[in-house]
Amino acid sequence: MTNAHDITYESVFQADIIDQMQAHGWQLGHASGYQTATALYEQDVLDFVQTTQPDEWDKFCRVFPIDSERHFIEALVKQLNKADINATDRASRTYGTLGVLRHGLKIRNARFSLCQFKPEHDLNPDIIARYESNKCRIVPEVVYSPHTKAAVGSDGKTAKRNRIDIVLFINGLPVVTMELKSEFK
Repeated sequence: MTNAHDITYESVFQADIIDQMQAHGWQLGHASGYQTATALYEQDVLDFVQTTQPDEWDKFCRVFPIDSERHFIEALVKQLNKADINATDRASRTYGTLGVLRHGLKIRNARFSLCQFKPEHDLNPDIIARYESNKCRIVPEVVYSPHTKAAVGSDGKTAKRNRIDIVLFINGLPVVTMELKSEFK
């Protein structure tokens, strides 16, 4: 039971946002699923690609038969890190989060889509199934720096330094960060 004073806390606001997002199909994730070194919710990336594009995954695994998942994540991170906000050529538009979500990822002989946008019609059941396989995840309290250790303050609570209140992921790629504030804080 909460009293009137409790509504001023960010945690109440955060819980309400999470409840609303879950009510609309978003899956609740845990900060432990987020990999600070790659800035990805890696298991969601791998699940989406392996589930929705098994033939491409098989082609990829023939090229990288040992530690295939790690090779895939490394190639994805490399493409994400190439982002250039001033890019005008076609190849450069495939870099960064938005570029990868829009144009996919090509690694050697395999081409992967990292999300499926809503189709204009429902004539192709494969595209509908891929669209329905998108993993939309909401994750609270994400420590974003691989160099941050959880510090415990004098009050016994874990410090909120280098932590994002809420991160939204599409198939493991972070697309939105939210830093929550109340009128009182």
